[in-house]
Amino acid sequence: MNARKNIYETIFVLHPELTEEAVETNIQSTVQLLEGKGAEIIRIDRGGKRRLAYVMRKQRYGYYNLIHFRATPEPLPELERMYRLSERVLRYLTVRFEKEEQLTGFTRVPDDEGRDEDRDDRRRGGRRGEPFHMRGEGRYPRRGAMEEGRSNGRARTFDAAVTVTEDETLDDESE
Repeated sequence: MNARKNIYETIFVLHPELTEEAVETNIQSTVQLLEGKGAEIIRIDRGGKRRLAYVMRKQRYGYYNLIHFRATPEPLPELERMYRLSERVLRYLTVRFEKEEQLTGFTRVPDDEGRDEDRDDRRRGGRRGEPFHMRGEGRYPRRGAMEEGRSNGRARTFDAAVTVTEDETLDDESE
């Protein structure tokens, strides 16, 4: 009984603290598992260390790896089990394709160029090219000093007495 071979793409993200050798070993063990089950490897694409879209298992970065292969559905449960049990794998996904032309690849993006600038822009509340809004110039107008203190149409007053005493412990200039 010869089952029809489908085209698959498996992508997995490895822990960022692994060495390059450990990443390569992990890729080769995945390839060996697939080839051991009769799969034919079409292409291996190493995406390298990249920033994750969101934090996964307390990590902001990960090593992206993509393997295209032709196989029967037989090795898939074992592959998924290997991913699930490995603490090195942060995320994984295996997808079946109808045609080889549909297979994807990584787009080359500079690793972390300019990330600090982006972070600073976000802290200031804007992106490059957008006007910088001062506090209170957003969606709702800022209330003025007179408006804040008004109650029933007249200004608020506060009874507070401030007494300033000369204390030698506060006087740093004399020392």
